[in-house]
Amino acid sequence: MSGPYAWAVENGVLGRLPAPVGMPPALDTTLIETRYTGLCGSDVAKLNHPWQGRLPEPWYPGHEIVGVDTETGGWVAIDPLVSCLSCHYCDHGHVYLCSSLRRIGWDLPGGLASSVRVPRDSIVPLPRLHDPAQGVLADPMAVALHGVRCGLPVPLGRLGIIGSGVLAVCTAVCAARAGWDVHMMVREPSRSQQLRYVLDQHITLHFAELPACNVVVDAASGHSDAPIRQALKAVRDGGTVLVQNAYAPRVVLSVPLRDVFRRSITLRGTFSYCRADGHDDFRDAIDLIAKGGDWASLMTRDRFPLSELPQGLAALNDGARHRPFKVLLTSDT
Repeated sequence: MSGPYAWAVENGVLGRLPAPVGMPPALDTTLIETRYTGLCGSDVAKLNHPWQGRLPEPWYPGHEIVGVDTETGGWVAIDPLVSCLSCHYCDHGHVYLCSSLRRIGWDLPGGLASSVRVPRDSIVPLPRLHDPAQGVLADPMAVALHGVRCGLPVPLGRLGIIGSGVLAVCTAVCAARAGWDVHMMVREPSRSQQLRYVLDQHITLHFAELPACNVVVDAASGHSDAPIRQALKAVRDGGTVLVQNAYAPRVVLSVPLRDVFRRSITLRGTFSYCRADGHDDFRDAIDLIAKGGDWASLMTRDRFPLSELPQGLAALNDGARHRPFKVLLTSDT
């Protein structure tokens, strides 16, 4: 036995026993019975390919978690950011910058298990979602919200998006509702066709090139600098390029910096999300998802039992004929 399935078995992520606690003793925790776990692109990269960066030992994948609180019986989503709550960054709500940050689904037990123990403060009820499975979108939607709120300049104008995955879709939804004129570059014909039927009519899809934009969001960062190069090409002089996520280790920008800065382009990163300025991106993301939309149903349509992790990974392969936007792993119980 080899490949992702063997890795999962050897590391206990397909086990039916509760995951180890792994929490600081001072934290008040509770047990969550996992019902749905979204496979994030970051999980897929590490499970499918040799990862050039450091992984925690042990690594517990799965940070997009929806389950049932064993104490209340209610459906919940799990905010994966566990910070110290006492440093300068935490005091200002910028928990993602906390030097003591630990993450559920990284160095704390994640959702690829039948149950997971989490801090009570990480639990967010899902009382208003028609389909609780859509709660796995809270993490990418929070990243999108954080970018729109904290990373985009004013006044509003034309906003381009590089990417056609879940993060790109969430960013388009957030930006359109905030009043931006949104344009997405979607190169895959099958995805373009599906998105035309579920996105707001004010979101324009492009197959080849974006028009000149005041802001371009790179929502496709990965193992090549191609997305940010495309963003720099599409942004107007004096505009802003916003990178919504982190690139893989060792990816470098191959564009001469002189060509970027002589155009007075602002490069910004808005990795993860925060709880600043009276907002809580993760909880606000759930409220936004609860407002409904066919896009959320499309993003959470493809589901596999936890024991079929290899099949779920195969479905996400770039060469797959009908590649899902996201794969959800469901409880075997």
